[in-house]
Amino acid sequence: MKYTLTAILLLATAVLDAQTALTIEGQTYTNSDPTWYGVNIARSVPTKLTFRNNSITSINTFGYMLQAGDEEPVSTNNNLDGAVITGNRFIWNGSDMKSITHGLFTGHTRNAVIKFNYLDHVPMGIIRKSGTNMSDSEGGVAYNILKSGAVGINIKGISNVRIYNNTLYNDRTTSETWRGLIYIYTHIDVTPNSVSHGTKIYNNIFYTKHQTYCIQIDDAESTVGLESDYNIFYCESGTPMFYYCGTPKTFAEWQALGYDTHSRVINPNFNDLVSFVPATRLDCGKDLGPVWAEGLSVSARWGTTDPEKAMQNGIWQVGAIIHKEIIQVPANKPPTINISSPTKGSTAFIAPASITIEANATDTDGTIKRVEFFNGASKLGERTGPPWSFTWKEVGEGTYTIKAVATDNSDAQTSSDPVTIVVEKSAPAVNQMPSVAISSPGNNGNFESPARISITANASDPDGTIEKVEFYIGQKKIGESQEHPYSIRFEGDSAGTYEITAIAYDNLSASSVSEPVRFVITAGRMNPDLLALYPNPNNGTFILEVNSSTDEPDAYTIAIISLSGRTIYSCQASLPETRMEIDITSFQGGNYIVTATSNGKVASAKQFVKL
Repeated sequence: MKYTLTAILLLATAVLDAQTALTIEGQTYTNSDPTWYGVNIARSVPTKLTFRNNSITSINTFGYMLQAGDEEPVSTNNNLDGAVITGNRFIWNGSDMKSITHGLFTGHTRNAVIKFNYLDHVPMGIIRKSGTNMSDSEGGVAYNILKSGAVGINIKGISNVRIYNNTLYNDRTTSETWRGLIYIYTHIDVTPNSVSHGTKIYNNIFYTKHQTYCIQIDDAESTVGLESDYNIFYCESGTPMFYYCGTPKTFAEWQALGYDTHSRVINPNFNDLVSFVPATRLDCGKDLGPVWAEGLSVSARWGTTDPEKAMQNGIWQVGAIIHKEIIQVPANKPPTINISSPTKGSTAFIAPASITIEANATDTDGTIKRVEFFNGASKLGERTGPPWSFTWKEVGEGTYTIKAVATDNSDAQTSSDPVTIVVEKSAPAVNQMPSVAISSPGNNGNFESPARISITANASDPDGTIEKVEFYIGQKKIGESQEHPYSIRFEGDSAGTYEITAIAYDNLSASSVSEPVRFVITAGRMNPDLLALYPNPNNGTFILEVNSSTDEPDAYTIAIISLSGRTIYSCQASLPETRMEIDITSFQGGNYIVTATSNGKVASAKQFVKL
């Protein structure tokens, strides 16, 4: 027998409440002797054992890898009660598939805490045993990974053992193993018999390659108080199998006995068969309380320090590996900014000019950190708090393009639309700009086609006279008036939304532009029931139905028009009945009109609001 110690053994002995404290940590055992009996923990006196973050590698064909307790009733029973065995790695490299080498053995030891261990190919993985009808009041077997053994967890003659959140994997064939991944039975080699009542099996993953047993109950006595639920079962070769009091059972037959009614048969989709990390969270477990809330993280590794842990979060996950909670941070929305003054095309500046640039800046999901002001690429200045304004002084004659750039608290930036201004050469007398405003029609008026609309503007000049007032729809001139009242008549035969402006020119050719006025022309004698739209208002996705009677056209052009008159959506609709899903979520909120046109005439129109 040969083994090597490659880490530091920390062993402290003290008398605490009549117990010797024994800590074995960071130790590596490597054995190549088939007759080795394993690491045997001294227990001649009551001992508080902590066996943590050690590694045992062996090929022994019998005996133990770690013996932390007694096989039979003797005077040293219970001297290791409350033992903590955590974070250890057990690797068995033997070849005898019928070997009964015991891996992590805790016989005649009550309330053992066996957590966070990794057992690789160990024939009999974790053994809890008693010959004197012992019963746990605390502790348990939790968050361990048991790979490719003949038996994962063995319960013999001990009651109230908790088996929580373990991952058990078996790729052995049915001829290479004769017991279940969890094997529970009465110890009948002692008188009186030692029973295994009240075993609790929750939140475990059982994965078999062949139809070996997931849970095996050998006798009716071991069914007393047995609980098993909220587990995941999966077999690559068919239905998961169970063994119940002498009879094999399918999963459906096992459930019919009243067990695992909330459990599921699904593939846990491990990333690999080494780390056993599920590709996604398996949120189908039962909340077992704070004592059992800490499991292994997806990055857990075994060595001389604790494997990384993760806390249960949200719905309890099953198995030994716990995905940490992913906190979704909403994407930052950039700020918005526009220059409110001076306006585009302003020429009311005489050199040397003092120009106050004013901006409106907002951020819907944060705050504005600063606003910078530019002339072309040259920075003029910045402000770190409202009002967002800057005074540009001693500006010489010329044409300038100014902009403002807003930066929010997440350093996202938005640049305003550029504004071109003209600074004129100084003159003996400075002409003052005329003023103009549309007085009729009122803003947001509604007219029915064919519409004959009188458009009137009030215009004045403080130091001269008004030469003319021109009227525009968008960029198209629709008329002008040279006498007060400044009025034209507009004839509108097409349905839609129109935006009109007036430009007043004074006797020195200075001009001013009015604020725009919008109005809507709807088609006269339209079929109001041709279009149906819902919901209204909406967020940009809605249902549009086109319904036509037999004496109406069988095809229409469907268009969605903004209040500025821009067509943002168009398609063809064939009747007698058309139902379509519209998506204009990429456009800004506001009022829109949807029209149905046939042969160049609007047959119906509906107005709606996009939030």
